[in-house]
Amino acid sequence: MLLVVERDMDPAGVDTDQRAGRWATRPLVGAGVLAAVVLVVLAWVVVAAGSPTTLDVWVFDLTSHWTDAVPMAVDLAALLGDLTGVVGASVVAVSATLVLASRRRWSIALFVGLSGAVGVVLVEVGKRSAGRLRPDGAETYVDSGLDRSFPSGHSAAGIYVYCALAVLLILVGRRTGAALARWSGWVLMAVGVGIGLSRIVLGVHWATDVLAGWALGSAVLLLVAAATRPDDAIVPIGGRG
Repeated sequence: MLLVVERDMDPAGVDTDQRAGRWATRPLVGAGVLAAVVLVVLAWVVVAAGSPTTLDVWVFDLTSHWTDAVPMAVDLAALLGDLTGVVGASVVAVSATLVLASRRRWSIALFVGLSGAVGVVLVEVGKRSAGRLRPDGAETYVDSGLDRSFPSGHSAAGIYVYCALAVLLILVGRRTGAALARWSGWVLMAVGVGIGLSRIVLGVHWATDVLAGWALGSAVLLLVAAATRPDDAIVPIGGRG
């Protein structure tokens, strides 16, 4: 979705932005705004419902039925949650930002750092504002914040941190022809999205919490990408994308 290119033609009729492999700004902003609208709609639905929605109850019951028979899935979800929580995601984001800054890759460092910082702040504001209770049994895996279910912080971090890094790896792989970087990026992106699903499997979030987390993370990732344009630092103008 981030690799859509603009259609600007040079005097010779060559699609210069496609040749450069740059991202198109308008689709990035448009998709980011759409994700923000989805987040607002979900927030309105959750607040208006005042309790778990029909979708939440249906997904929770469906998940509980099969996870009771597959305890390993719950154990894996708990491990993934421990490794990729807000603290873990913050460490990853800060570490990546510092490494990139030390190499003077300023726009890329700003992309990663700003995405992580904005994401954390918005998630915390959302949780405190909504005050939504987590599903019954969540206390088994969550020590505090049982009234801060919406939106899912893990789900959001999976997008604005892990998918952000995944996109950079994919872009680097395309720029250099390194298959390992490209495929590592796709794997990391799958993990980033899967973090949200693991929160449902674990029973610590409602389905609408996870959807809201994905929407928030996507809005942050897309809009920060449009503002910082890290692709310009990875794929120079006139380079191959």
